[in-house]
Amino acid sequence: MRSFSRTLRFFVICGLIFPALVSSLAQDKAQPPASPSSCSRENALEIIQQQIDLTKTFDDDAGRITVLLRAADLIWPYQQKRARATFSEAFEMAVRNFKEKGDKPLNEGRLMVQVPDRRYTVITGIAKRDPVWAAQLSKQILQEEADEARDKATKDKSQDTRTGEKLLGAAAGLLASNPTTALSFASSSLSYPASIYLPMFLFKLSEVDRGAADHFYQEALMAYARAPMDQFLYLSSYPFARNREVGEMPTWTLYTIPAGAKPNLSLQRLFMRTLLERARNLAQDPVAPSPEAPWSEASQMFMALTRLEAEVAMSLPDLSGAVQELKGNISSLLSEKEQGHTGQTLADPPPQKSFAERVEAADRLADAASRERDLAMALIGVSDSESLEQIEAAASKIDDLGLRVQLLSRAYFSRAQRVLKEKKIDEARKLAAKVDELDQRAYLYSQIATESLKQTKSDTQAREMLEEVLNAIAKAPNTEIKARAQLAVAYLYSNFDPSRAIAVLGDAVKTINRVESINLSGDSVGKRIEGKNFGFYYGLQTPGFNPETAFREIGKIDFDGTLYLASNLTDKSVRVMSTLALVEQCLKDQMTKPKSAKPAKSKP
Repeated sequence: MRSFSRTLRFFVICGLIFPALVSSLAQDKAQPPASPSSCSRENALEIIQQQIDLTKTFDDDAGRITVLLRAADLIWPYQQKRARATFSEAFEMAVRNFKEKGDKPLNEGRLMVQVPDRRYTVITGIAKRDPVWAAQLSKQILQEEADEARDKATKDKSQDTRTGEKLLGAAAGLLASNPTTALSFASSSLSYPASIYLPMFLFKLSEVDRGAADHFYQEALMAYARAPMDQFLYLSSYPFARNREVGEMPTWTLYTIPAGAKPNLSLQRLFMRTLLERARNLAQDPVAPSPEAPWSEASQMFMALTRLEAEVAMSLPDLSGAVQELKGNISSLLSEKEQGHTGQTLADPPPQKSFAERVEAADRLADAASRERDLAMALIGVSDSESLEQIEAAASKIDDLGLRVQLLSRAYFSRAQRVLKEKKIDEARKLAAKVDELDQRAYLYSQIATESLKQTKSDTQAREMLEEVLNAIAKAPNTEIKARAQLAVAYLYSNFDPSRAIAVLGDAVKTINRVESINLSGDSVGKRIEGKNFGFYYGLQTPGFNPETAFREIGKIDFDGTLYLASNLTDKSVRVMSTLALVEQCLKDQMTKPKSAKPAKSKP
């Protein structure tokens, strides 16, 4: 039974992520002429209105807001008044949702999950169509929050920080469609405390427009020039093209530095002059450390100057003397305890222990929970150079069988990806077969199938592969993975056998209807490995694993048949989003459809 399950899972998803491979098989084949359909602009707009009306029966605000935004955006070019009304409905619902539930993070196990403020989700959607209206709504929200803050006895600093983050999140979401509006939202965020969202936005903006990013950095530097060090030092990453700040920040991450990004000497000089001026002022007029802050202003300055000292000596030698002098002055302000704390933080980390040493040290721990944690973290951080025998031997020391299986699956997964890059198909397949997690194994097999079929241009082989998939999953239980696999097969068949694509899509609809509380909305699967006193969380990207792609593509060849299948979906959210994807393609086809030639007038 176990071997059948592994074989089943191999065939379920092969080819799922990279449908372009199979589409290349049919690039030179003409599609059969489409039969007459009801795909017209008038009909499409009527269908969209039906989906808007259907949202009134939704129990979930988040799902309803998502649909309303999508529908409003689709009808905007044709029925702007109705689109505005739909956007307004979504915004009113988002406001109500925020008042009822707020946006404070929630704990799911040991993982803190950020709750989205759907008001900004709606504003971002509106901004793509009407930036002025979006700005008005944003100002309305900010004014209401300011009024509420004045009425409170104590100021909620965390709420201010979240507001700045939401503005920068909206700005990032608008960069591709409307950079001007994006910068307007980003500028509004400068009235709120700085956070990791600021350097993240700067790096993302630099990919779109380096000059605009440099200019916005100067604007941000002026805004936070006198801010506390645990905010000001968020400005240390961008000019030096560093993936972390030079201070010890309240929240930190490793930033993705855009390809080709280089340190900017002029911005470095502006940052250093500001930092040196602040250090000079503090040395002349010291302030008592705040008991609430984990690091004093002097400690943060000292660490920043220390970490930048060598780099400044190389790139800005004229400032090197001032850095050394002020570093000494600030050091004299530190208490003995602070000197010890900063010294330990700045010290080079101890040499990295080998995998065998980490396992040995963990195995000697008397406390069972600590032993389990350290063994697990050693396995999570294991390098590809370690042998599978060593990894399996270390995993065998973990008593919790479920945790052991999770850790081994992750190790096999990483190793399979590595050997696949080396074109070792058979070895990758053997490793993938050891992965117990179904979705991870599915992802691996899709990569393996992609690599093995990369040079193939045979419809026959593609058909044989897809039919083998369908024969296998017919015996599988109804699950989200089975539904996604059927959708993928239907999508792939649409490239060379439209009739078979429609039939398989119908089977996918049946599977979706049989799975309770199915979630097919995203393109990623959240994964977690948890023990008694630790948790490790990561995301597995699964692009293409959603019904919208299948319905959109198959709708190109049979709009009415695909629309009928969408109407048979019992999950309201899946039904509406699939229908909108289908109708969106219909509207695009109508826009690109050549106009028929007018009949020539006959002469009298």
